Amino acid sequence: MPNKKQKVDHVTSFSEKDLDGVLLPHDDAMMITMLVANWEMKKILVDNGSSTDIFYYHALKQMLMGDDRLTPVNTGLYCFTGNAVRAEGSIELLVLVGTAPHQSITMIKFLVVKGTSPYNAILGRPVQNLLKAITSAYHQKMKFVTPSGIWEV
Repeated sequence: MPNKKQKVDHVTSFSEKDLDGVLLPHDDAMMITMLVANWEMKKILVDNGSSTDIFYYHALKQMLMGDDRLTPVNTGLYCFTGNAVRAEGSIELLVLVGTAPHQSITMIKFLVVKGTSPYNAILGRPVQNLLKAITSAYHQKMKFVTPSGIWEV
């Protein structure tokens, strides 16, 4: 008999309580901090409009990782301005989001790009779907499923 995935019903919602500490009104981008390959990475943009997960080359160098960790790719990206950007390669990194016991650990395949950015990485829809994450730019939060229930960053 094949193993069936156990279905667990999770209700994820946002309320006025989730606005604690958020200065309103705002048009801020949603940024989070998470552990990437045992490196506390700050300034990670959560972008529902991005169809890929991006890791910036400058962040890779800050982590003292060499280009030998990159897997060649034959793909291009289009940035916010519509200009084409060449990917330097891809890299799979272990990512931990949340705090014990409410955390999710997973391998993420990022496209690595060179370019000027205030961010170290961009979490697009692939990672958000993998984490079963729900985001609210208004509340400045991302809620996601962990083995211990729903958690937020």
